[in-house]
Amino acid sequence: MYGDFGVFYNRKKRTLAVGNQKSDWGAGQFLASLIEKEQLKDAAGETTLVPMLVEGDKLVAFCTLAPYDDIQPTELTPWIGFVYTFPEYRGHRYVGRLLDYAESIATIMGREYVYISTNHVGLYEKYGYEFFRMDKDMEGEDSRVYRKALAVEGPEKDRRIKAGGAYKGAIVEKARKGTDPIAYCGFSCNHCFLGEWCGGCKSVFSCCSFGTLFEGGKCPNMVCCKERGIDGCYECEELAGCKNGFYKDGNDGAVACKAQAMFLKKHGKKAFLQVQDALHKSYDFKKVQEILGENLEDAIKILESCI
Repeated sequence: MYGDFGVFYNRKKRTLAVGNQKSDWGAGQFLASLIEKEQLKDAAGETTLVPMLVEGDKLVAFCTLAPYDDIQPTELTPWIGFVYTFPEYRGHRYVGRLLDYAESIATIMGREYVYISTNHVGLYEKYGYEFFRMDKDMEGEDSRVYRKALAVEGPEKDRRIKAGGAYKGAIVEKARKGTDPIAYCGFSCNHCFLGEWCGGCKSVFSCCSFGTLFEGGKCPNMVCCKERGIDGCYECEELAGCKNGFYKDGNDGAVACKAQAMFLKKHGKKAFLQVQDALHKSYDFKKVQEILGENLEDAIKILESCI
């Protein structure tokens, strides 16, 4: 039995291990290059993971679980790709362990299917995948698309949910360490009711439910802040009149989000996080907009009353 699964992203030691072990597969070398250049998320999506099996400091096998693969554009998601086992470890069905890990994460994310683009015939069928359709990859070549149903109720789904919850919890815990807990838009990732599934939008594992509505999992607030080179919307001089991203009129929580960003702009992060703690001690709520309401001035006053 080989070591635990890890998240193979932005970890220098693991990145170099792939290069040093010299994958005999061009796609594996391409994946290592994307990671080393920190271009993996740009290519495959913000929530991309690279699960791996290890023996000590040696990689046994790895794959990706990502919003996108080599079939783009497409409405299908998520994809398992770059499935690879090093030659000396083949013949032990380690691929099955990789697939099960990725499938468990996809199940806990509420996905109905998980997809694989491949020209292998007879490999993934062993693990419950069925041929779905032919598609063109990004090079214009024909590729076979396989899928596996994850939503069928029963003991197998229950097992994946339990395992996926543990896997994702460990990923989130590691991703949150040392990162800024304040989202670009002004929400507190540490106080988000979905925080157990997301590392925070400034971490290497951003699974923001709002962000997933946009290309690459990046919400307009994140994109705008990065383009402007600012830490968050609370540093922007155009904040008061902004209707971008989460601040769009009619968006659930738009006023509460804007109020928090304006509070941050005036009082800073330390006071903001203290106020968040105070709100959660004083009130029982799921979403902060339940407390802050729909009037911007009143929402700011509520926040300031908790200083």
